[in-house]
Amino acid sequence: MAENSARVNSSIQITNTQRVLLLITTVFGHCIKHAFSAAFFILIPEIKTSLGFTNSEVGGLSAIRNVLGGLANLPGGFLADRFSQSRALILGVSFACIGIFAFFLGLSTTFWQIAISSSFMIIAITFWHPAALSALSVRFADRRGFAISLHGTGGSIGEAIGPIVTGLLLASFAWVAVAQGMIVPSIVLGVFFWLVLRKLPMQSDVPITTNEYVSSLIELFANRRLLIVLGLAGGYAAGQSVFFTFFPIYMREDIGSSTVEVGIFISLAQVAGIVAQPLMGYLSDRLGRKAILTPSFLIMGVSLFGLYVVPASNGVLFLIVIVILGTVLFSTMAILLAAAGDLVSSEVQGTTISLVFGTSIIVAALSPYIGGIFADWYGVKTSFLWASGIVMFTAITAFFTKWDK
Repeated sequence: MAENSARVNSSIQITNTQRVLLLITTVFGHCIKHAFSAAFFILIPEIKTSLGFTNSEVGGLSAIRNVLGGLANLPGGFLADRFSQSRALILGVSFACIGIFAFFLGLSTTFWQIAISSSFMIIAITFWHPAALSALSVRFADRRGFAISLHGTGGSIGEAIGPIVTGLLLASFAWVAVAQGMIVPSIVLGVFFWLVLRKLPMQSDVPITTNEYVSSLIELFANRRLLIVLGLAGGYAAGQSVFFTFFPIYMREDIGSSTVEVGIFISLAQVAGIVAQPLMGYLSDRLGRKAILTPSFLIMGVSLFGLYVVPASNGVLFLIVIVILGTVLFSTMAILLAAAGDLVSSEVQGTTISLVFGTSIIVAALSPYIGGIFADWYGVKTSFLWASGIVMFTAITAFFTKWDK
């Protein structure tokens, strides 16, 4: 771990009470943010049916969202580091914008309207991570893996709650009404997060200048170990994106499940991660990042293969595969973020976080599109086989990579 990354670079001291409030608020916000994010994937089968999209078009939609969301990470990281004293405002505004663009999603009737509105949704979602995680990474430098994993646990809870709530709403309302209904809670909560966090000291000693920022960014891209972490994150995200895009479609079209059943199964894929994530973060702080990442990739790859070979008619075994996959499906990103944070100084934590998210999303962008082509040609299940191959290759790469921690 870089020496200066283990220190909190702040001239304004923060009390333990304020640290706890920062942690609780960002974890709660991450929970609700991911509840909104997960809702989109439950809406996908309904959007696909109502607008007559093919699987490859759905995959293309995910690819467009991934590219634009990935590109948005870099300015998100810059804002979090350059204007660190305004992180509360960044968090509040980004949260409110999620619901605003979800409202426009509900007004959309063509592929490109859906693509643009849902892309702006993911851009708003993207701006949360650098501001929230950089604050936690600096203020909890001595327990970075654990703090980031707790933040991720909030996301897992949201990913578990969101699909069920969305599935229940879709049982009574059209997808258009569900999407548009997100606007009120997102704006209210955006204002709430701003009011709570604005009183907490977040800024560094001296805000990083633009020249210093550019210089630090160049150094980041010259860091070979960081580039390896970015590559691993890309492989992980490629498999994850395929699952979230096509598993709901597989359940709705191939199995014939209701929207409520789809929501329940997606939620079950996250329940195990709620428990696993803080444990993985704690163990990664103790045993090292590689000791957790390599088996996590392996479990994810094998589980995705399991979705291809295990028939849904075997309910118990199918459920077991989903739960096992859930332990690492969302949790692994927190360890990748901690691994990247170990390699850089506190001044560019936001940028580093944005690089991890941005690179992983962009590298994974074409994965759901390719998965959609396989789904159109050979059936939806073959997309899981494609995802499994990518993640297994990532596991092998992680195993043969040397790590200092």
